Amino acid sequence: MQFENSKRKWTQQSDKKEHINRLKQQIGAFVWIQALALVAETRAVTELYDLEDKDPGNEEILTGVWIQAIGQLIEAIGVSKQLLANDNPSLFAGQRTSITGDWIQSIGASVEAVGGEKSLKDAIRKGQNGLIP
Repeated sequence: MQFENSKRKWTQQSDKKEHINRLKQQIGAFVWIQALALVAETRAVTELYDLEDKDPGNEEILTGVWIQAIGQLIEAIGVSKQLLANDNPSLFAGQRTSITGDWIQSIGASVEAVGGEKSLKDAIRKGQNGLIP
């Protein structure tokens, strides 16, 4: 394989296709790792907030984290559907599922950010330190 202008110049088209397929498989694995990590974070945040006082913003933060976890799982399912697709309709369905998961994650991030703002204002007012995930 040769390099030119920081981009790979492939000597054979089949090598390039193999590399693309490997990268797609890696992305699929990484999306699932991310989903599992977010589920673990969600569990930990839930347990933390169960133990702490019910401060302003905590409910929104917790709700946002849960929504993001659900969205990430949906995205991972969509990526897997794409990788397993044998035809265009199946591929497009997987892509739609992934995009839906992205939108759900965005909504969750927004909800969490609103809660984070409330929590930060309350912490500043009280002069307390806390964790805003």
